[in-house]
Amino acid sequence: VFDERFALPLIGRSGWLGLVQDVFAVLVIVGVEMAVYFRKVRRDERFTGSHLEEADFILLMILGIMITLIGLNAVKIAQGVNESPAAWTPASTLVSNLFKSMTAGWQSFFHGLLLWSHIALILGFLVYIPYSKHLHILTSFVNVFFTKTKPMGKLAALKIDLEAVEAGGSLGAATVRDLSQKQILDTFTCTECGRCQDVCPAWNTGKPLSPKLLIMNLRDHVFEQGEAILDARAEGGEPEAVPLNPDVVEDEVVWDCVTCGACMQECPVNIEHVDHIVDMRRNLVMGESRFPQEAGALLRNMESAKNPWGVQQSERADWADGLGVRTLEDGRAPEYLYWVGCAASFDDRAKRIAQATARLLQRAGVPFAILGPRELCTGDPARRMGHEYLFQQLAEENVETLNGVGARKVIVNCPHCFNTIRNEYPDYGGRYEVIHHTQLLSRLLDEGRLRPTAEVQALVTYHDPCYLGRHNGVYDEPRRVLDRIPGVRQVEMHRHRERGFCCGAGGARMWMEERIGKRINNERTDEAASTGADVIGVACPYCMVMLDDGAKAKGGDLEVKDVAQVVAESVGIDDRRARTRAAAESPPDAP
Repeated sequence: VFDERFALPLIGRSGWLGLVQDVFAVLVIVGVEMAVYFRKVRRDERFTGSHLEEADFILLMILGIMITLIGLNAVKIAQGVNESPAAWTPASTLVSNLFKSMTAGWQSFFHGLLLWSHIALILGFLVYIPYSKHLHILTSFVNVFFTKTKPMGKLAALKIDLEAVEAGGSLGAATVRDLSQKQILDTFTCTECGRCQDVCPAWNTGKPLSPKLLIMNLRDHVFEQGEAILDARAEGGEPEAVPLNPDVVEDEVVWDCVTCGACMQECPVNIEHVDHIVDMRRNLVMGESRFPQEAGALLRNMESAKNPWGVQQSERADWADGLGVRTLEDGRAPEYLYWVGCAASFDDRAKRIAQATARLLQRAGVPFAILGPRELCTGDPARRMGHEYLFQQLAEENVETLNGVGARKVIVNCPHCFNTIRNEYPDYGGRYEVIHHTQLLSRLLDEGRLRPTAEVQALVTYHDPCYLGRHNGVYDEPRRVLDRIPGVRQVEMHRHRERGFCCGAGGARMWMEERIGKRINNERTDEAASTGADVIGVACPYCMVMLDDGAKAKGGDLEVKDVAQVVAESVGIDDRRARTRAAAESPPDAP
């Protein structure tokens, strides 16, 4: 017998439980209807490759649980035995009209039918979850908890144990046993929503890489191999190793990635796709010496000349000829050390960024120096390509040099250098305040040390570099700098800030050909041109090169300029004069 004196205030005969049940049941039913519309009517491309039959079955089970819940409450209202007052259960009360005209016998029949159907669906769903893609219900909160808290662009250092490799170990992920616990958890957590696929530059331009399908394939392989691995270990042995590449994931899929992190940004359950890809690249490069032909030239250049261009280190400071820039040959560094980077040292287009930056620092009275030939490549292209050993060699040499000169504040143009020195060099003893040149320019403008006065009549669309924006959260400073330039108007591309689209250079892709689908840089250039802008604003020498190539391929008057170049024009330091002088001094082209 129920005694109201012992009823709890939030459950039982109070209206709260019934209200919560009704509201959430109706919302879930609406959600299922939306899912059916997206998958069956609109047919969003992001669901390509998902296990739709399994998803349909799960949706039907969820729908059944909600319908039986409302139906059960409705029958109880008709019988007058519902625990919650009718006023608090509007949906169930509305449905109860179907049962009120029935006899008590039929009401009892439907009461039992709906009750046991509801229980059976719930228990069946609980049993089915571990064997379905809905395993993420159990693993997602654990996966989110173990997500790395460092900036997205930081890769975990690989401990290189050559003795272990000689004994049969691997460098990177050769088989499923080489995946970390977080990577295995990632595979269990995929919801197959396709958001990662929807934003992937490779997939959007017709490449085979789909971050979603990559994780799904690894998950299926883990399920296939997991039991055999456990059984073999229980017997004191090891099962036959199945290589991840190309048996589970095609080599082309691994090399298509630009490591932009768009997939990780979109994932609702914090899957770290890039880490899987880089670990597989590590095995392919260091374990199997299997990589695209052009990548071999890059690695040879970095090993011999210490830079991707293969240019002699003695030419690293040639960009600064006649500018009065101090090259630090000995002694301590001044307040700021200007880390120029390989692109701005050796690529003619990117050199203009370094020249504009140096002139602006001089105009603002900022004390700085460069390392010149002592500056080596940070190793970012080697690490993203998978050659961790080469990266670590370069990192250790650079950290030794930077610590030797007492560097405290390091200015960089290249977001890849910014990310590597700021986030990854601390693992090797290099801890510095790393400042991107757009951040410093924003500060100098705020302090009045730079005064842009000349109008620069241009409609600028700013392109967010992946390793500056998404990987390190620098979005506002470049835009604030452009806002301070008289005459400059800004217009945003459709994909910008956190959802910006890669230029195609990241992940060492700048040195690899795109033989499948549309070139990523052309896709981004077309998007920039669609805004009606005159200028694509960049804050990265890689983006400068890639988008300039895209603009030339497209034709027309679309220009690509670094933020520093725009500021230089407005403060009266126009690097176009330097370009004119260089062109006059260069020999004419051979016939």
